[in-house]
Amino acid sequence: MHKILSVIKREYIQIIRTKGFIIGTILGPVVMAAFIVVPVAIQFISVDQQERIGVIDKTREVFMELDNKLDQKLKDGTRRYLLEEFRPSANIEELLQELNKKVLNKELSAYIFIPKDISEGGEAEYVSEHVSDFDKRGNINQALSSIIIGKRLRGEGLDPQKIGEYMRPVKLTTKKVTKRGVEKDTGGTFIISYLLVLILYMTLIFYGQIILRGVIEEKSSRVVEIVLSSLKPFQLMTGKIVGIAAVGFTQYAIWALFGLAVSQYSKDLILRFFPAAAAFEVPTIPSYIFIYFVIFFILGYFLYATLYAAIGSMVNSEKEAQSLVMPVTMFLIVPILLMLFVMKSPNSSFSVVLSMIPFFAPILMLLRICVLLPPFTQIAGSIVLLVLTTLLMIWITAKIYRVGILMYGKRPNFKEIVKWMKYG
Repeated sequence: MHKILSVIKREYIQIIRTKGFIIGTILGPVVMAAFIVVPVAIQFISVDQQERIGVIDKTREVFMELDNKLDQKLKDGTRRYLLEEFRPSANIEELLQELNKKVLNKELSAYIFIPKDISEGGEAEYVSEHVSDFDKRGNINQALSSIIIGKRLRGEGLDPQKIGEYMRPVKLTTKKVTKRGVEKDTGGTFIISYLLVLILYMTLIFYGQIILRGVIEEKSSRVVEIVLSSLKPFQLMTGKIVGIAAVGFTQYAIWALFGLAVSQYSKDLILRFFPAAAAFEVPTIPSYIFIYFVIFFILGYFLYATLYAAIGSMVNSEKEAQSLVMPVTMFLIVPILLMLFVMKSPNSSFSVVLSMIPFFAPILMLLRICVLLPPFTQIAGSIVLLVLTTLLMIWITAKIYRVGILMYGKRPNFKEIVKWMKYG
């Protein structure tokens, strides 16, 4: 036990002293806060830029209404969109070429072509150098649609204003009921769930790769031969895995504490810099989510760490390891691909079964806990299955590691690995 503790101490101190660990530990909470604060802040940042937009109106009836509807104001009170009408000439292609040049020369930010048959289903065209401003395109499309729909209704003898009142959509406020009470949910549950699962996914791969590289480096440099003169292979593997787990636990504990603080005080911070965000509801994160977050990291880490250690002992270089690492990585990628389904239907039979599979459980059970807390029996069952699978994998990996760590040259095939597992 003393020898294992010595390996644990060595691995732990060696990693936490690195600049990578310090920077990663600091950046983790910053990224976590950014995912919560930045999307909210961006909603209240406007682009203070006036834009000139040309309009070719072949109907001769739409331009004035369009100009009146696109009357959004900038902070200084001036109009955001300045519309300029260009009367269609006999040679329309010539006019279009002229407007294209104006767009390229920055005299216009865009131009709109309104065909004569737009009320009968003709398509308007929006032409610009920069066509990824969805906000501007949406404003123009909405204004143009409103005008044409009004023309059609008036043509049938109907009052567009009354029809608009009849067709006014119903506002649906989303609220989440919890044991703490009822609170508004403006998408915070999705963001938090996605963020925590993404962090878990990345760190499982990150720490698994650390173990893989560490084993390969020790093996290729023959340092392991000296170490094994005073240690058993199982003691070395256990010490390495537990030592790196302690590093991960330290990092996760820091992040969990920071996450609790952010969930409590993030709204005050946002309001200090963006008072307009007062209407936005920042969801509070229950403490049990962070507890399960740490539990599933530890269990998931030990499960995947043993696999990475086994792979590292079987190969001689990281290049050789890539083909063997891919199946292990797929066990983490598949739950990410299934995330949206599980979030949509967390209590469906398919979601329950997926979250009970040990290799998927760290991600999918945590996701279900974030979205809709499952019965404790399901969580406990998932944890028990995960622990039993991890113990089985440690037993198998220990047998592979014991032989593989001292093997050099050709990478073993499947039959040879099975033989290693049968050794006493």
